[in-house]
Amino acid sequence: MSTEEKIVLYSKEKQMQNIKEFSQNVMLRNGATVQIRAIRPDDKQRLLDGFHRLTGKSIYFRFLYDKHDLTEKELKYFTEVDFDHHVALVVTKEKNHQEEIVGVGRYVQYEEESPQKVAELAFAVDDAFQDLGICTLLFEHLVTIAQEKGISKLIADVLLENKNMLEIIKHSGFKFSLVIEKGVMHIEFDIAGQKLNRFYTVL
Repeated sequence: MSTEEKIVLYSKEKQMQNIKEFSQNVMLRNGATVQIRAIRPDDKQRLLDGFHRLTGKSIYFRFLYDKHDLTEKELKYFTEVDFDHHVALVVTKEKNHQEEIVGVGRYVQYEEESPQKVAELAFAVDDAFQDLGICTLLFEHLVTIAQEKGISKLIADVLLENKNMLEIIKHSGFKFSLVIEKGVMHIEFDIAGQKLNRFYTVL
């Protein structure tokens, strides 16, 4: 890929305790400039507006069921994260001098006691910004953070129709297991001590 198409990935050199202050301007494949950053408590309205721009299909891909709104409790949970067990990043774009969220990715660590730290991944991307590499960008940032945080395994529940998400995981180079039940792929992959096959360049 050309230099212009490469996107800056979260640098391991940054101290992990500063994740909540992380932000970086990047260029997408179509030349548009966006910002990837840590989610903030003041993102509630931006997150809600972004949810309302999603098509029913994109909402179903994210939640695996039909959903028409986000409650105040959900908005609080999604935006007021501890960046330890729950890490969330957003990709934003300026429009009419206002910041809009066009992509969001997160992992939430399971609370069950076990020898391994396990976390679940989830993503959503604005329909107008799909197929531009935003989900891959979020995925690679979150995997990098998870590895630094000592997460051993990541899991994701993905609809069979969501081929793009499966391709991202395949391209990562991680060995994964896949179980299909009722149209949903349950994917698990170990990341501890494993090298991520990056699509984008780390600066």
